[in-house]
Amino acid sequence: MSSKPRILVVEDEPEQSALVVDIINETGLYHALPALDGEQAFEVLRAHQRGFNFLSNRIACILLDWQMPRMNGEAFLKRLRREEGLSPFKRHIPVIIFTAYNDKERQRLAIDPTLGMASGYILKPFEDSELLGLLERVVIHKEAEVLREILIERDQRWTQGPRK
Repeated sequence: MSSKPRILVVEDEPEQSALVVDIINETGLYHALPALDGEQAFEVLRAHQRGFNFLSNRIACILLDWQMPRMNGEAFLKRLRREEGLSPFKRHIPVIIFTAYNDKERQRLAIDPTLGMASGYILKPFEDSELLGLLERVVIHKEAEVLREILIERDQRWTQGPRK
């Protein structure tokens, strides 16, 4: 297996999944792994676990579609964070939500601390450069925490409305 950072792409539309995987792999910086639903994503995560699942996973980042059959993004994120919390030696895998829905309630759910807080939120269709720039910040520069704080701040400004 490649020593490049592994990116798990969880997208239920096969064509969209293949497109995103190709965009990521063509950079030569990452190795993208597809999963067509949340259950398949957990199989990929199990295949890349380390230290009998006590250590952090080899997956560097997860791109997660929010609306999927069998297990939606919210259910996936809850289960992921619950499983990660079973070991004090694991770090949370950064998650970037990518969805066709520009819904403030879904964005709030994505950054909710009880769900483990996503590090990014991208609307489909998106520019390749937007996705790759966010991956660079999360995976290469390790800015997941900073990006999460920016999302929370944006949400707070949106809910409070304009200042007078």
